[in-house]
Amino acid sequence: VVLIAIVVLLAMAYRRVVPQNEVHSVQSTKKTISYGKGMEAGNTYYAWPSWVPYCGVVNTTLPVSVFKLDLFDYDAYDKGRLPLMLDISAFFRIEEPNLAAQRVSNFQSLLDQLKSILQGATRTILASKDIQEILAGRAEFGEAFTKEVTDQLLSWGVIPVKSIELLDIRDAKGSMVIQNIMEKKKSEI
Repeated sequence: VVLIAIVVLLAMAYRRVVPQNEVHSVQSTKKTISYGKGMEAGNTYYAWPSWVPYCGVVNTTLPVSVFKLDLFDYDAYDKGRLPLMLDISAFFRIEEPNLAAQRVSNFQSLLDQLKSILQGATRTILASKDIQEILAGRAEFGEAFTKEVTDQLLSWGVIPVKSIELLDIRDAKGSMVIQNIMEKKKSEI
């Protein structure tokens, strides 16, 4: 009776019910299975410690809801190496949780990797345009950023939810290039 009570208590202690806005990618000794709302395996599993032989598991918890990634005060350059500072906002969703769980150990690590991808796309696109083109075409740059990162994101199991938004463009610290362009436009008017 005591043994049965211990087994029942342990089962209750290690039973996990996955919240609606998460997916748990659970790796056992033989396979990886995703648990969560809408998953084939369901939304409950037993999270036995990894040191337990044969039934121990390791899990990676990732959100399935839309999440936001911001690049604020990001220093970049235009085609002529003129410095500028910008703010970018992007919205993503994890499309393939097992693939994402293979690439990273936790959600913060995924955010760090996505931030690096976003920074690289920003540098690539802005470095091919003149500063006046950048100031005039904010909407087209959002589309260009999205197109640039989409292929890279697929290998992480992530997709952009909408176009990446170029929120603000301003002078980098110690620079007055954009201010001078604005003053020139004001004087023309």
